[in-house]
Amino acid sequence: MSNNPADDGPAKPGHVKEPVSWGEKRDRRRRRRKLFEEALGWILVPAMIYGGYLILQAVGGIPKELQDFAVEVFSALTGART
Repeated sequence: MSNNPADDGPAKPGHVKEPVSWGEKRDRRRRRRKLFEEALGWILVPAMIYGGYLILQAVGGIPKELQDFAVEVFSALTGART
């Protein structure tokens, strides 16, 4: 009786992994990066919008002068007469 595991019986058919090409590696990295960026966007964009809302609430809203200026600029850009 030997201690060599290769002598214990018939050889099992093993699955030989083929090496991954550089193009496939690049595609996998790109897919992972896109997935990560998409998930990050779904988390960060609402957080930034909510943060902006909280800042506006903290300073008491948009100043009346800024609202008047925005209306004036919009009217000038669209050619509307007030």
